[in-house]
Amino acid sequence: MNKKQNNMKKLIFGCLITVIALLYACRKDFIVKDIKSGTITINAPANNLVTTSNLVTFWWEALDGAEKYKLQVVQPNFLGITKILLDTNITGTKYNLTLLPGTYQWRIRGVNAGGYTAYQTYDLKVDTTSSLSAQIVYPIAPINGYLTGSPVISFSWSALNAATYYQLEINNGSVLSATTTNTSYSYTLPAITNSTTSFTWRVKALNIFSFSQYNSAFSFTIDLAAPTAPLLSTPVNGSTVKDTVKLVWTRTGTPDALSDSIFVSTDSLFANVVSKTRTWQQKLKISLLTNPPNVNNAIYWWRLRSIDSVGNRSVYSNQLKFKLSTP
Repeated sequence: MNKKQNNMKKLIFGCLITVIALLYACRKDFIVKDIKSGTITINAPANNLVTTSNLVTFWWEALDGAEKYKLQVVQPNFLGITKILLDTNITGTKYNLTLLPGTYQWRIRGVNAGGYTAYQTYDLKVDTTSSLSAQIVYPIAPINGYLTGSPVISFSWSALNAATYYQLEINNGSVLSATTTNTSYSYTLPAITNSTTSFTWRVKALNIFSFSQYNSAFSFTIDLAAPTAPLLSTPVNGSTVKDTVKLVWTRTGTPDALSDSIFVSTDSLFANVVSKTRTWQQKLKISLLTNPPNVNNAIYWWRLRSIDSVGNRSVYSNQLKFKLSTP
């Protein structure tokens, strides 16, 4: 065998090894681990646990090969369900749930693309107690990270059986508080006009001889800041256009502006608006032949205002005029 043939043989062998390695790597990527006989190690709550705490943490060890976990909580048990409290898929290994006093069953299984394990089922009882010290009120609304354009906020939270009343605390550097016997409260907050104000809120339950801990504070933001007026660009002032005109503008200094309202009028006071459109783009093509006056050299004015995600509106932009040239 000459040298050329020997080199060719080495090259072919090297390519073959590379192909085999790639095929093996791909095979590893596409193989889904069989978890059907797997068992999840449960850390909490223990089977048949009786607790006076209404905040229950479900916690388990990660199962090798599981992509997610199916967690279900019912009342009183799976053979005679009267209420489904939870039925969800979770990618992590912890889940917190607030429960009223009562008898519950819960179960969990691991899931991946190839199948799932058998359910593991556990009993749980939340005992009635007149002491609130081990309990926590679960906040419902506004949710954590809530953004609104209204200073009127409706707060709500879960009830605790032993509670006589609740104390709501709202904080934006200055603490505001209110007490109520209900599980909801509407409050008009001192948000600052034309600005964005951030708040946190939390709530606790009280009775004559005990009180719960505050929940972890939730945050929300009241946005009363109007977007900046957009800048008109095309058609330029005094230009002549055909029957279909493309309007173009830019949003300057308005990162929160999501849409624009565009107005086209036959007069500079915009008393006779012949086209009004809302768009999420920064350009718009409109036809004016369907709108009076349908005459050559008719003059139009156009302007617009930006709108943000919570409905705040900018002042009107400057207005420009253009002339319509019909065939």
